[in-house]
Amino acid sequence: MLTERIGIYIYFKQNKFIRQLKRYGHVVYVNTKKQYMLVYVNQDELDDTLNRLSKLKYVTDLFVSEYKNIKKEYTKDPV
Repeated sequence: MLTERIGIYIYFKQNKFIRQLKRYGHVVYVNTKKQYMLVYVNQDELDDTLNRLSKLKYVTDLFVSEYKNIKKEYTKDPV
């Protein structure tokens, strides 16, 4: 059975913190110029992970991915 996962965009202060942030989930993408990373975590652990990440001094901002809310079925009629 597959577990539901959701992405979190984590913005950090310096690139040296990337290694420490890897422990919070599965790292998919890291942008060192804009200093953010995309991490996937299990859906049931989302609230706990967000609370722990928000308490870190080197994390500047957190965003939960809106991918699940995007409409994925297309029709020819504009709605």
